[in-house]
Amino acid sequence: MGINSYSFLSELLIFLPLLLFLLFFAWYFLNAEFRKGSLTKTKAHYQESFITENPSTETFKAILQFAIQNGYRIDDINEQQKSVVLNERMTLTSYGSLYPIYVRENAGKTSVEVGVTSKLGKVFLISPINKKLVTLRLERMVNGVKSSIVAFDTRN
Repeated sequence: MGINSYSFLSELLIFLPLLLFLLFFAWYFLNAEFRKGSLTKTKAHYQESFITENPSTETFKAILQFAIQNGYRIDDINEQQKSVVLNERMTLTSYGSLYPIYVRENAGKTSVEVGVTSKLGKVFLISPINKKLVTLRLERMVNGVKSSIVAFDTRN
């Protein structure tokens, strides 16, 4: 009985830290997956803006149409201020991202600010791999929004 119980205890001591490590990361990634964005709480870590000639109302509608057609979840929206937070789900190649988008009209032109933040939070911001992934996601989102605005333009 002494030899078998010692063997079991030593195996448990070997696998217990590994099990705790795996449980922690499973909890961390699940927490990131179910994280929701908010216009008041979500701050973009990276941001890009551009100007369009389209009216702000049409621009905002084009952004919402783009989000719906491409599978982004709308976490928070304020139609009066023309701002929205889009949520990209976690995939095998992405941790998932939150995109706060603000549309503002100024002197007949419309300014669109697109931001991005990783759903993993600040812990992984220093990682160059995560920074590259997040900035690539931002670039993809900005290009998609621009294309959607051009396609939605009803002035022509």
